[in-house]
Amino acid sequence: MKKALLSLLLVFGVTLANAQTQRWAVGFKLGEPTGVNLRKYGNHNALDITIGTYGGLLGMDRSYRSGTYRNAGIMLNTSYLWYTPLLAERMTVYTGLGAQLNSRRYYPDRFSNVGAYTNNISIGPSATAGLEYFSARRPSSYFIEGGTYVELLPAFLFISPQVSAGIRHNF
Repeated sequence: MKKALLSLLLVFGVTLANAQTQRWAVGFKLGEPTGVNLRKYGNHNALDITIGTYGGLLGMDRSYRSGTYRNAGIMLNTSYLWYTPLLAERMTVYTGLGAQLNSRRYYPDRFSNVGAYTNNISIGPSATAGLEYFSARRPSSYFIEGGTYVELLPAFLFISPQVSAGIRHNF
């Protein structure tokens, strides 16, 4: 019994050792926001960039200033992350801060009769926390994350929750 348990621990340890983070990762996230994701890993930190859509899942037909958002927009989010490896670096927990730039159609109430809109550019800080699992057999990782975006311009302190899941190819 002791030999079987020791052998199992040895195999488990070797499997986990092969599942370390790489230096770069590219992937796709689905949720709020949805988009293409690029990550550059460092020593217990990472730079994370996402380009995609904003407002498609949690922000459709949402009251905004003196009008509404009725559609998804384009988004660029850049975050600096700090992570802690778990399970011999097969899983990491991370948190980070960043900035987000959005472009969406804004439908002010004064145009409600004609359905006209204006293009709205917004900017503000974002906060992220997540969990990433690295596959032992493939150079891929799976993640789930959540956070918030706080718009500073043009709507001061407009808060938008963010939650997404995805997959990355690590190289």
